[in-house]
Amino acid sequence: MPECCPSIACLLTDPCGNPVSPYDQGAIVYASPLCRGESLWSVATEGYVAVFAGGRRASPPIPFCIISPFRLSNPEGCSISFHLKNFHSWTASDPCCDAENGQLRLLLSIETIASSRKCGNFLIPIVSPDLSPDGRACIYAERIRDFARIRSESCIRCRNAAMRAEVSQYCTIADGTKRIFRDRDELEQYGGCGILSPEDVTYFNVFVNGVLQPKSNYILQKGELTFTTPDVPSNGQTVMILFVAWKDATCRAADAIGWQFSAVSNGFQKKFTDSDQLPGYADCGIPSPTEVSFFNLYVNGVLQPAVNYRVRKGILELTTEDAPTKGAYVILESVVIRDPDGGLFRVDNTSYNAYSSGGKIYTDRDEIREYGKVGILPPKESSSQNLFVNSVLQPHVNYFVEKGCLILQTEDSPTVCAPVTLQTITAHPPEPCPCCKTQLSDAALSEWKKVFPGACNNDKVDP
Repeated sequence: MPECCPSIACLLTDPCGNPVSPYDQGAIVYASPLCRGESLWSVATEGYVAVFAGGRRASPPIPFCIISPFRLSNPEGCSISFHLKNFHSWTASDPCCDAENGQLRLLLSIETIASSRKCGNFLIPIVSPDLSPDGRACIYAERIRDFARIRSESCIRCRNAAMRAEVSQYCTIADGTKRIFRDRDELEQYGGCGILSPEDVTYFNVFVNGVLQPKSNYILQKGELTFTTPDVPSNGQTVMILFVAWKDATCRAADAIGWQFSAVSNGFQKKFTDSDQLPGYADCGIPSPTEVSFFNLYVNGVLQPAVNYRVRKGILELTTEDAPTKGAYVILESVVIRDPDGGLFRVDNTSYNAYSSGGKIYTDRDEIREYGKVGILPPKESSSQNLFVNSVLQPHVNYFVEKGCLILQTEDSPTVCAPVTLQTITAHPPEPCPCCKTQLSDAALSEWKKVFPGACNNDKVDP
């Protein structure tokens, strides 16, 4: 039976892939419990895990959502709270521990205490120094009416082999009157590929003056882009289409579904729900991270670092100190990418963020550390990279990237303090078919049996 390499670990992370302690606030999230019957409840335990090899992350942050039932008496006026008791994770591989290319199983065990609590006034006896009763005192405190122990278990399959993406761009300049743009309008020095057919790519996005456009604002077909809005792009504004195509080992194109949640900020709101969706734009709501390959969040056209927000099913929560200004558009793009067999791609979506110094060369030392510490990743280790300068998507001919260094190849430099964002996307292939059986190492199997007695059959673990 294969041995597990001790340098490979499954760790809890934040949505950006940074390791966190399970006991940190917000590291593990418990959704609002649902009542399934008399004293019968269920709760969704959510978070992210990733594979680490030799101290370095070797997989994207993988979201998990475990639905666990429990019994708890919760009288009227009481509230239910959750407290993490224990968190354990293991990795197991077959046939060897190759975190870069091998197939792994991530085994999770989460123990939680659910409590039914109620605050109120209580009379307690007062005891004198000689231990004799000395009346009663009224105090306001929280009282636990009932509690339950919840054990959440999960087995996640993971295979890490980065997939390459074919990326192309169409770029043109609006004249203020044109509603339909065709191949002949393209600025060929920035691309020359024309307007591709949506059927030939995995997914695509349209930007006008750097602002992502809702799908309902246009119609795209091979060789032609038509805007359906009452107004057309203003004179001098850039119109760009980003095309991305992922393919498997046999060159079959992956299928993708992309949808957008669109809302308008009221000036103080930092939490958005499905009910905030703008009518007429879409009716898809906010999906769970477990159902999506990756997210992109744009606030007033600016791509946001992943550390600035958190997504749960039906909820988008900004973690920034300030809320978006009143009237600012908030667009959450959700992309679901599946291989021809229906398997879901997982995507590691990171960004390097800096402020322009007025120059054309940027290095890891220029990174804004509060938005992440990933640095400038080499193109060969990623699927694709996109550069935004002052929130405007840049043609690929405008810049050159190597590990730790970004060089702008434009005639002019960005204005001082303009935001510079290099987005790096690395797609990982879908998890293997559930019918695939993987042997665990002796150590991992022994620990798994201790936690979940009866869960194993013939030394195999079923998902």
